[in-house]
Order: sequence, then C-alpha cells, then structure tokens
Amino acid sequence: MKIKRISRAALLCVSLLGLSVPCLANETPASGNYTHKIQQEEAVVVRINQNNVTLQAIGDKDKITTAPFSNAAEFKVGDKVIIVGNLLKPSTDAASDTKTAPTAK
Repeated sequence: MKIKRISRAALLCVSLLGLSVPCLANETPASGNYTHKIQQEEAVVVRINQNNVTLQAIGDKDKITTAPFSNAAEFKVGDKVIIVGNLLKPSTDAASDTKTAPTAK
C-alpha cells in the first residue's frame, strides 16, 4: 500500500516538474506582440511648472496630458513638440514656422 502511494506521489512530482520546465525558459518570444512600443505623438505645450509639462494633442483637442519631462526647461508655452519616451523633441513643423518669408526684390 505504501509503495503504491509513494509511486503515485513520485509520478505527480515528475509530471508537475515536466510542466514547469517550459516556464523557466530564458528566451524572449520572437513575436512583436509582447514588446512595448513607444508611440510618438505631436502636441502643443500648454503649461510648464518646473519639470511638469501640460500638453494638448494636436489631433484631439480634448486630450490633455500632464507629465514630468527631464528637458522641460528647453521649451516654452505654445511650442509644438513630439513626445518620445521621457523626452520632448521640437516638432519639424515648429522649425518651419519660425523661418522668415523671403523678401521680394
């Protein structure tokens, strides 16, 4: 009777160990479904309070976000920026707005 219980317990332990081995794999899945992608979104600076910047999305005027950015001091209210991770980058449209129009000869 004891031998039967011991053999069942051993079989159960081996089965559970066999099921847990695939969970211990070190490889990351090849599929891109599991990776976190950083989105780049264009916005306008509405307010700056130390490192906290309030941004309004250009495409959706109702979408307003406040977040800390490490380079907040480089921008002023009204600047068009692109959000990349924890940084703000000037928008290419903002650079073209500051150019002066050529004068007529």
